[in-house]
Amino acid sequence: MVRDNRKLFLSKQCWPKFKGYAYAQLHKLDNKVPNGKRLASVEKYGYDVKFAYHIVRLLNEVEQIMLEGDLDLQRNREQLKSIRRGEWSEDDLRAYFNEKEKTLEGVYSTCKLPEKPSESKLRELLLNCLEHHYGKISQEVLTQVDSVDILKQIHELSGKALQ
Repeated sequence: MVRDNRKLFLSKQCWPKFKGYAYAQLHKLDNKVPNGKRLASVEKYGYDVKFAYHIVRLLNEVEQIMLEGDLDLQRNREQLKSIRRGEWSEDDLRAYFNEKEKTLEGVYSTCKLPEKPSESKLRELLLNCLEHHYGKISQEVLTQVDSVDILKQIHELSGKALQ
């Protein structure tokens, strides 16, 4: 049910989030001291190919989301494998990052996705999932107003009990 309604979760908010994560990976590439298997990778290729892989993956994924409103995780598989094999230089990676970031800023400005996901539609999906799993629960779910009233009653009763 969630997979069938996955597009409800997509919005223009994806670009700043993915871009921030890609910048975090770039920062780790520059600053994180490698150890274990990663040290061997850095010694072999001159940089941490796992961080590079994530940078390119994130940029490709957010591009698909903004252009197509969906995501195919297999689409850039060969490109990502080539990065993990060390076939990209660090300069290639940085050039790709800089060019893709410029491109995606333009894509963001023309993106057809909503500014943010619809809370009401996501709430409805959640209730449908819960009812599918537990059975009819719509009458058992408290509204925010019900919750506030119940808390007030508890507060009043606890005050009377202390007297």
